[in-house]
Amino acid sequence: MNMNKKGITLIGMPGAGKSTVGKLLAKKIGYDFLDLDILIKEKEGRGHAEIVKEKGDAELMRLEELHTLGLDLNKTVFSPGGSIVYSVAAMEKLRAETKIIYLELPLSEIKRRLGKSANDRGIVGLAEKGLDGLYGERAPLYEKFAHHTINCRQIPSVEVAEKINAFL
Repeated sequence: MNMNKKGITLIGMPGAGKSTVGKLLAKKIGYDFLDLDILIKEKEGRGHAEIVKEKGDAELMRLEELHTLGLDLNKTVFSPGGSIVYSVAAMEKLRAETKIIYLELPLSEIKRRLGKSANDRGIVGLAEKGLDGLYGERAPLYEKFAHHTINCRQIPSVEVAEKINAFL
């Protein structure tokens, strides 16, 4: 693999396919796959929705940052939650140690993929801003931090993983 970064981070909105594409890409290139949502659930004993409901968005963002800063991402495809872009410390670590790929999808496709489940996922900021507000706020951050952007509109996850591999 031709890059001087140790790993790969996939960023994007909830529903963009970070976990699905990440698993496929990791298998294809022989890397480990790490989903931050699952790691937090294992370490904290509860998932995003429970954390947001019990302690609020700020606590979930604190946990995302804390666990991200403690990771060794060597030969790892990392899939953090979409709200990781709010943590400058986490994003600086990820930019220094990994190649960051933004999985870009239009808002209409995000809404279609999430459907009615959006409110059950523990999405930071959703209650106050709605998906439209979050998209408007996060898309420029994803673009700012990404080393490369992949437009995933109407492309199967397998093809997205192949595009990332070709880019790398």
